[in-house]
Amino acid sequence: MAEQFISVGKLGKPHGISGAFRFLLHRELKSKKKFPSHFMIQQKGSFLPWFIIAVEWLGFSEGFILFEEISTPEKAKLYSTSELFLSEKSVESFFKKHVSGINYLVGYKAMEEKEGEIGIIEEVIENPGQILCLVKRGFDEIMIPLVDEFVSKIDKRKREITFKLPEGLLEL
Repeated sequence: MAEQFISVGKLGKPHGISGAFRFLLHRELKSKKKFPSHFMIQQKGSFLPWFIIAVEWLGFSEGFILFEEISTPEKAKLYSTSELFLSEKSVESFFKKHVSGINYLVGYKAMEEKEGEIGIIEEVIENPGQILCLVKRGFDEIMIPLVDEFVSKIDKRKREITFKLPEGLLEL
């Protein structure tokens, strides 16, 4: 029986002159420190391994990635929007179970370190290049960028996420 591969993310646009890509993962990693050594890319009906040289994180599930196989922006353009695949065994090793991306945050109470409770996360919006939490605050809706610099704590037991937001962001 042929090995089954599962989509775990997608390549975005090429970045820089080295052939790096922007990427977005659909699933939540167990740890950013424990990352696959390669992803499988489907080319002409076959799955081929692309070995990772470097990863630079921009947020919980996105960043820049550089592969051995791609060394120019021209070659990278040919593969932008390609799906990133892993074997089922690798998915179990590197990604958390039963969690689709970061949508588990829906329903969490959003807190701010100084302001206290902001509201409840109604939706996680995954735009290319930016992930936003839509927080319901009374009759208002607030969009909070989900970036490492703004998140100070996620408490899964209490179902709360605590932000350290720049001054004035809640008034926008």
